[in-house]
Amino acid sequence: MTHLVADGIRLSLADVLPDDVVTVDAAAVRDVVARDDPDVVVVDAATVADPAAVVNTVRSTTDAAIVAIGTTALDADVACASSCEGSVRAAVERARHITSYRRSVSDLYEACRERALGRPDEDVHERRRAADEEFASLPDDSEAFAAALRPGDEDG
Repeated sequence: MTHLVADGIRLSLADVLPDDVVTVDAAAVRDVVARDDPDVVVVDAATVADPAAVVNTVRSTTDAAIVAIGTTALDADVACASSCEGSVRAAVERARHITSYRRSVSDLYEACRERALGRPDEDVHERRRAADEEFASLPDDSEAFAAALRPGDEDG
């Protein structure tokens, strides 16, 4: 699921996002993102009064990758200065890969924590294999790797 955070929706931006998009006002972003646990959160920087605050709120609420549209100045996982369809779709696809990798690592971590000493560790091996596959599917550039390896907000 993809969430679009926008206070004044640009119809063209909403139209280029995936069919599973949910539009959220900036004021309600914390509650909606916590409830829905989206895969990707798109912040329409041109319509939100304080896009940096929205990015920080999202980052402290979920491990979903964040895409900032209309700027490259925010601390988003994927920045997309253009709002053209091709650029937005590519940015969201990059973000999906980042979220998938982060979640596979979280699953691996949980499997390691739950593994009892002396017990078979097939689940750990399977989750490690899944995390390795997700890592291999990341876009091959330093920005994608940095975003995928960004630590979560442990206080959130």
